[in-house]
Amino acid sequence: MKKLKPLSRFVKKCCLVASNARYPALELYLTYVNWCLNAGAPVHDQFTFLEMLEKHGFSYGQKKNGCWFKGISVLPPYRVID
Repeated sequence: MKKLKPLSRFVKKCCLVASNARYPALELYLTYVNWCLNAGAPVHDQFTFLEMLEKHGFSYGQKKNGCWFKGISVLPPYRVID
């Protein structure tokens, strides 16, 4: 359960949680890594990140145009832009 605490802080500070929200999985992970580095929180690999988000109740889906998380989006000030 200790693993989920930094994720909870990330979601609370950087994300919008809504039933109709969705966000590309890779961009969500990159935003999480960036937040962890800036917050001094431990960074988990993308597979652990996926599991932690699913434990938080967000669903992961794959479509022909990419992989997405449903129920979550990143707030504009925290988006990582290529």
